[in-house]
Amino acid sequence: YLGTCLEDNILSIFMDELLRSVHGTPYWMAPEVITESGYGRKSDIWSVGCTVFEMATGKPPLASMGRVAAMFYIGAHRGLMPALPCRFSGAAVEFVHAYQHERPSALQLLDHPFVKGRE
Repeated sequence: YLGTCLEDNILSIFMDELLRSVHGTPYWMAPEVITESGYGRKSDIWSVGCTVFEMATGKPPLASMGRVAAMFYIGAHRGLMPALPCRFSGAAVEFVHAYQHERPSALQLLDHPFVKGRE
């Protein structure tokens, strides 16, 4: 699975146009992928945020829902996702919040205090 995900992300980096097909695992799908409104690099940022959420909590966002229910929820709520529990650092909570709402570039995320290890 990791190889396929990595290949998809690498391909997305080199494509400037928006793609319009639905594929992936619902728990990590960006809203625009689910609604088939086109996706690109910002969709990959969404998936990175979901992966960080899963690494922190042991489960992907919306894991309590079935796959189809999660897909409908993400599409209907335009990406409104659960926040990290407050036991995590402020930098970690902000990092996960940023992927949902701001969708910064990969370079901006690399400069984020959470990634740099600064609070």
